Amino acid sequence: MKTKFSFRVLLIYILSIAFLFLIILIIPGIFTDHAIPLFLRIFIPTMFSFSFVMLFLGEIRTKCISLTINKNEIVIKSFFGIFTKTFKFSEIDGWKYSHLTGKGGTYEYTYLYKNGIKVAKISQFYHRNYFKIKNHIQGNFKYLGYEKLSYIDEFKEIFK
Repeated sequence: MKTKFSFRVLLIYILSIAFLFLIILIIPGIFTDHAIPLFLRIFIPTMFSFSFVMLFLGEIRTKCISLTINKNEIVIKSFFGIFTKTFKFSEIDGWKYSHLTGKGGTYEYTYLYKNGIKVAKISQFYHRNYFKIKNHIQGNFKYLGYEKLSYIDEFKEIFK
C-alpha cells in the first residue's frame, strides 16, 4: 500500500520554486538599488528567505513524503525520493493523530513514532488516500492517543 499525493502538493512545489526564483533574481537588485529604503532592503529578502526555508524544509521535507507499507516494513521517501528510510513494524512504537485547522478547513494528520520520536507524518491535506492508509496503520500499530497541534513543535521539527 502506497500513499498517493493530492493536487495540493503541486502548489507547494510551485511556491517553493517561485520563492527560490524571487530570491535569486530580486534580492541582488534590492541591495544595489539605493532608492529602496533600508527597512525594505532588509525586510523583503528576510521574508522571501524565511518563506522558502519554511516551504522547502518544513513542508516538502517533513509532510510531502511518500509512505509505502509492505508486508512487515514501512518505507518513507522524502525530497522527491532522494532520502529513504525503512522501518520494520517491530521498530514502530505506534501512532497518534492530530488536527490542523486553517482557512481551507480542518485536516487530520497521523504521526508514526519510533522511540518516542516522530518518524513520519501523513496528512489528509497532502495525501488523497489518507484514510485508507490510516485504517491500515490503525490495524497494525498501537494507538498512542491524540496529539494537540503545537506550532512550536512543528517549527522545531523543520530543523531536526
